[in-house]
Amino acid sequence: MEEIPEVIGDEVIEALKAAAQKYDISIAAVNATFNLIDHDKERLNRNIRSLDGMCRANQKLGCSLLTLCTGSRSRESMWKAHPRNASKEAWDELSQNIRPVAETAKRYGMYLGIETEAANVVMTPEMARRFMDETGYAGLKVIMDCANLFLPKTAHKEMVRPVIANAFAQIGSEIILAHGKDIAESEEVVFAPTGQGIVDYDLFLSLLKDYGYQGPMILHGIYDESLMQGCVEFMQRKLDALGIT
Repeated sequence: MEEIPEVIGDEVIEALKAAAQKYDISIAAVNATFNLIDHDKERLNRNIRSLDGMCRANQKLGCSLLTLCTGSRSRESMWKAHPRNASKEAWDELSQNIRPVAETAKRYGMYLGIETEAANVVMTPEMARRFMDETGYAGLKVIMDCANLFLPKTAHKEMVRPVIANAFAQIGSEIILAHGKDIAESEEVVFAPTGQGIVDYDLFLSLLKDYGYQGPMILHGIYDESLMQGCVEFMQRKLDALGIT
C-alpha cells in the first residue's frame, strides 16, 4: 500500500467496469494514497508521476475523485503517527509535494480528497482548512470521516458533539465524500464498526444535510464481514429517519 501503480492496463479497467455493472455498484472514489512526505524520495517521485496514470484510469471508470493521504514521517507506515508530523518541516514538505499532484489532477478535471487523520500531517479540521487554502486548487476537497476527527485522549462521549460541530464549521462546505466509520471510547484511537462506537450519527447526518451534501456514504473499517449487514441496516435506519435517500 506504499505505492500506487505506474501503469493501469485497459484490461483491469474493463474488468472493474464489468464487475461494477454486474453488481449495480457506482464507483464513488478511487484510492490514490501514498505517503506525501515519504522519506524514500525515489518512491515519492515515482508515486507523484504515477498520478497521471491514475487520473487516466479514473476517467475511463467514470469517476472524478481520487483519495489521498497527507503522509507521515513514520518509516513503518504512512498510517502510523510520528512526533515530527507536527513539525514545520513536515508541513512545508507536504505543501511542496501536493502541488504537482494538484497540477496533474487539474489537467484531468479530477477532485482530490483528503481526511483529517490523527496519524498524519493534516490531523485537524483547522489544518485541513489551511491546507486547502494554501494549496489553492479548487478541486482539493474533504472526505468527512467523523471517526478520524478524534486525536488521542479525546475520544470520549462528552467530546463528540463539539468535535463534530467544529469540524463542520471549519470544512463543512468542502465535503466531497462521507465515510461512516466509527470510533470506540478510549484514550487511544481505536476504530469500531459503524454504529458500535461513539460517533453521533444523528448529528453527523443532520449536518451533512444542512450543508447540502448529497453524495455517497461509504461504510468501512468493518473487518468482521458478519457485522456488515447490521452496520448497513443501522445506517439505513438513520438515513430514513432524516428523510435522506
